[in-house]
Amino acid sequence: MHDGTAAEAPADWGLGGERALGSGQERGRIAKDAILTAAMDCLLEDGYAATTTLRVQQRAGVSRGKLLHHFPSKRVLIASAVKRLMDDRMDAAQQSDFSDAPAADDVAARVEWAVERMWETFFADNFWAAMETWIAARTDPELAGDIVDHERRVLRRVRASSARSFGEVVAADPDFRRSLDLVFTSMRGMALTYTFSGRDPRTEPMLATWVRAFLT
Repeated sequence: MHDGTAAEAPADWGLGGERALGSGQERGRIAKDAILTAAMDCLLEDGYAATTTLRVQQRAGVSRGKLLHHFPSKRVLIASAVKRLMDDRMDAAQQSDFSDAPAADDVAARVEWAVERMWETFFADNFWAAMETWIAARTDPELAGDIVDHERRVLRRVRASSARSFGEVVAADPDFRRSLDLVFTSMRGMALTYTFSGRDPRTEPMLATWVRAFLT
């Protein structure tokens, strides 16, 4: 029998009668971020082979069930972690400060500036994390499948970002994309030699060659 008083809402409902899902969703997001961060740290410090789901779980401070809820396998976890790191890096590149860039019509100076800027990106964490997964993908077809589509998307974003970096005069050249792909591939291969050479990348002899690739 109705006594004229409003029924008390359950504890997990808001004042307006809506279910308060936000806190649970937020906890899930925080846990997922912690897992991805831990995976990236392990990958960069210890390499792909030593980055186990147990190690990531312990470093993230989450339960086994929580980790497997978000990432059912090591392959999915590592692919997701590298994807996030690459996306974060590309997002940062989109917001880069170009205040120190030479004018777009000062072609030689702008190309030199942009080439040096591009070379620096090969010594960021996202590059080395990607290399770890690329090497592992050689013998892991499923991991390779996860990487392929993402790498294509990254390359498209690299091309768009580079067009801004080199400026509209250089980017308008019909050979710009060909030169960019050539230099990008060359830089990636050269950067791998720095895993054992101990050289200072700022003194890389190929820098002048890469600059000429855009000017000839």
